[in-house]
Amino acid sequence: MCVLGRPFGLRQMAKNGKTVVLMRDMTDTMYNPKMPPMVSHFKGTELIIDHIEKYVCPTITSDQILGGKEFRFKGDTGK
Repeated sequence: MCVLGRPFGLRQMAKNGKTVVLMRDMTDTMYNPKMPPMVSHFKGTELIIDHIEKYVCPTITSDQILGGKEFRFKGDTGK
């Protein structure tokens, strides 16, 4: 919602010719697991990141900027 739909979000910046990238391991969603597609919060975040990579812009992880290991939210066992 915030990183995509705001007037200064990724979609709008990409539409206006800016080079944009999403840091995926620093991204979280306002996804409700009780609503379709009824998957875990972490899977919901993974799905929106997949959407962003497919339709909006490339992504990176924090280790590509900071070194070390990419960040992982407690309980996230995904990708």
